[in-house]
Amino acid sequence: MLHLDHLSYSSVCSYLACPRGWKFHYVDQVEVPTAGALAFGSAYHETVGAYTINCVADPKNVVPLADIWPIKWREQIEQRGRIAWGNDTMEGLLEMGLRILRNKDIQREIDGISPLLDATGAPRIEEFISLQVPGVPIPIIGYVDLITDDGIPCDIKTATRAWSKDRPGQETQPTFYLAALNQAGYDLNPDMRFRYYVFTKSKTPKVQVLETRRAPGDLVWLLGMVRDVWSAIKAGEFPPNPTTWKCDPRYCDYWDICRGGK
Repeated sequence: MLHLDHLSYSSVCSYLACPRGWKFHYVDQVEVPTAGALAFGSAYHETVGAYTINCVADPKNVVPLADIWPIKWREQIEQRGRIAWGNDTMEGLLEMGLRILRNKDIQREIDGISPLLDATGAPRIEEFISLQVPGVPIPIIGYVDLITDDGIPCDIKTATRAWSKDRPGQETQPTFYLAALNQAGYDLNPDMRFRYYVFTKSKTPKVQVLETRRAPGDLVWLLGMVRDVWSAIKAGEFPPNPTTWKCDPRYCDYWDICRGGK
């Protein structure tokens, strides 16, 4: 029998992408290696977060980004266990991270990030959030990468290529985070803006700063959507979704035990 004490933004999106894949992960607990790109992204945003905290705590003795990165990269490797490297290697991704973080434009953009401080003077980075949805007995939880001093919650992404200008408006993540902050009484972002910092892993690294907004109706829609997902999970409805881009042997962790027929 399935026992859950919470859902997360990523788990709800995972169910929407492919209920069968969600079952393999959360119900059957099929162990699969972590993608190298996922470990890279986590280490990268932890590096930016640690650097930003350092800038606030001791601005006269800031540890360079390129010195923090190898530490965070090794921590991710140790935490993740098995990693599927694909066409990458551990050393290659280490060097890629250094190349990105040593780029002058990247450094300038990161140095320009000014976090909102809490009552103790600490930057609001990796802030835990929890959303209660009527009809769903468990919370939907997550962590906001950072909130900047203009009150806008932000997320740090790494990507193979640049995002289109329309993509932030198509993402569900901002709606989740803005709904949770709104429910918690957060009132420093009345326009309900959300900002992405997208760092591309291209030959010449670039950073995009992209914003999107949500309306009150979007938050209402989100609650209904989460309630429907919860109802389907409790009913044991886990059909495959062959229409998603992830339903491909190159991208699906469970291909062999699903469409692969093993």
